[in-house]
Amino acid sequence: MKKVIAGLIVAFVAAVVSLGLTAPAQAYPDTPPSSEATPPTVSSTTPSQAAAAPSSAELPSTGGPNAMLIGGAAALIVAGGAVVVVARRRQTS
Repeated sequence: MKKVIAGLIVAFVAAVVSLGLTAPAQAYPDTPPSSEATPPTVSSTTPSQAAAAPSSAELPSTGGPNAMLIGGAAALIVAGGAVVVVARRRQTS
């Protein structure tokens, strides 16, 4: 029974830590758009100029906060390893 309670406590702590590391979704601002609509400007370019885009050596970053996810995963792995070590020591003693 003690093992079940300990497992539930570890699972609850892991869930709380995981939820604490998540970032809230970023919504659009609450301010409405201005009523002054400006017509789009049209520039005259040739097709070869329009197709030529500046190239870069790396792709743009479109993901979320990777460092926080990696840190959270590492913390959960360390916590799980500690639980396994403590459980094995209790079994051999």
